[in-house]
Amino acid sequence: MIVLSGMVFLQSCTELPQGTVTNSPPQTYLSLFPDSIISPHVTRIKIAWWGDDPDGLLSGFRFSFDSTNWTTTTLNDSTFQLVIVGNDSTFRFWVAAIDDKGNIDPTPATNLYPVFNSAPSVSFNSGTSIPDTSFTVAVFAWTGTDPDGDNTISKYFWALNDTSSWNEVSATTSSLTLRQSNGIVPNSNNKLYLKVRDIAGIYSPVVTMPDTGKTWYVREPRGRVLLIDDYPSSILDNQQAAEFYQGALDSPAVGNYSKLDIKTSAGANLPKIVSMFTETLKLFPCIVWYAYRGNSTTDNANFDLAQQTLPFYLVAGGKIFFSTGFPNNIDQQGSIVNFAPVDSVTNFFANVTFQTQVIVVDNNYPVLEAASPSPDNVRGIKYRNGTPVIYNVPFNPPYDTTKLTVCIKDAVVNPKVFFLSVPLNRMNGNGNAVFFIRKVLGSDFGIYN
Repeated sequence: MIVLSGMVFLQSCTELPQGTVTNSPPQTYLSLFPDSIISPHVTRIKIAWWGDDPDGLLSGFRFSFDSTNWTTTTLNDSTFQLVIVGNDSTFRFWVAAIDDKGNIDPTPATNLYPVFNSAPSVSFNSGTSIPDTSFTVAVFAWTGTDPDGDNTISKYFWALNDTSSWNEVSATTSSLTLRQSNGIVPNSNNKLYLKVRDIAGIYSPVVTMPDTGKTWYVREPRGRVLLIDDYPSSILDNQQAAEFYQGALDSPAVGNYSKLDIKTSAGANLPKIVSMFTETLKLFPCIVWYAYRGNSTTDNANFDLAQQTLPFYLVAGGKIFFSTGFPNNIDQQGSIVNFAPVDSVTNFFANVTFQTQVIVVDNNYPVLEAASPSPDNVRGIKYRNGTPVIYNVPFNPPYDTTKLTVCIKDAVVNPKVFFLSVPLNRMNGNGNAVFFIRKVLGSDFGIYN
C-alpha cells in the first residue's frame, strides 16, 4: 500500500493541466468613489488609490489628468499642485493599476476634484521696520506666501506714496533698495505700498511700510561729510563732544555737513537692515564717526555695525575718520576693527592726565593736548607692518612708551582711513584737535580745497 500510494503520487505530479490559462486584468479604486460629494480643495491636493489583481500581483499604477498623458508610479498616493487660471476650477483624475504581467486596468478609476484658489499674502520681515527718519535711500525686505504653494507666486508690486501706478518685480525678489531716482521724496514724508499676485491673477491685500496711518521722513543729504554721533548720552561730556565736532566742521572750508545720531533713543535712528546703513554711508564721500571708550555694552562704540558696513563703504571709494576708545574687556581681539590696519589692541592702558601732550610721530600733524575731562584707560593699537603712525601717548614704565600708539592711517599717500583709539574731543586742550581733523578732511582726504 505504501508503494502503491507512492506511485499514485508520482503520477499525479506529472499530469499536465488541460485547457487554456487566461490572465484577468487588475481592478483600480480611488479613495473617493465616482459621484461622491467632494468638498472643494486648495490647489495642493493629495489623492490616494489602490488596486487588486484576482490572479496575480500588482507592479504599479499609472495616472493622468487628461486621459492622454500618463505617468507611471509604484506609489499608492501623491500630492499634486493643480494650476488654475481663476478663482476655482474642476479637475478629473484617472488612475489604472498594472499587474505583474503588464496588463493595465482597461477601466481606470476616475473622479472629479473641484478646487479653489487661495489668495497669496506678503509681509515685511520681522525686525526690519524703517526708522522714523532716513536719508534718501531705503531698503525693504519681505516674505511672500501662498496656501496653494509659494511657487504659485507670480509677481510683487510696489508703489511709493501714490498707488495710482505700480512697479513690478520678479517672484524671486525679496528685498528692494529705493532712492530718490525711484521716487523717494526728500524733505518730505514717504510711504511704501506692497502687494503680491499669484499665477491665477489673484492679488494679496496691500501692506505698507510704515504701518497704516504712518509715514517716515526723508532728509536730503547736506554737504560731503556725514558726522556719526556714537557718543552715549549717559556720559557727562556728551554735549561737549557734540559741540567740539560741530565747531570743527562748522567752517567755510568744510561747508555743509549732515549728522546722524545712532545712540539716541536706543538707536532709533539706525536702519534695521544693515545694507540700508551701508547705502546711507555711500551718499557721502567722507564719514566722521566718533564714540566713547565704553564701560558697558551700551556705551561702547558700535564696532559690530562698523565692521559690517565700513569695508563695503571703503570699497565704494569712501573715506573714514574714526575716533573712539576701547572698553576694558574685549572678547574678540583682532576682530574688533576690520576697516583699519589694526591687528589688535594692547592689554595695558594709560590714564592721560589734563594737559598731557601726545608724542608726535608724524610731524605733519599738530601736537594734541589732553582737555578736561581727560581720556581715561587709553589702550594702544597693535598695527600691521608698514602702517603709518601719527601719535603715541606717554605713560609710566615698565611699558615701552613707543608701543602705546593711539593714531594711525592706512597709507602715507592718499589715505582712506584715520583711526584713533582715544576720543579726539578729549584731546583739544590746546585747541589743535580742531586743526587736526580739518587737516585730515582737507589735505589727506581732499574733501575740500
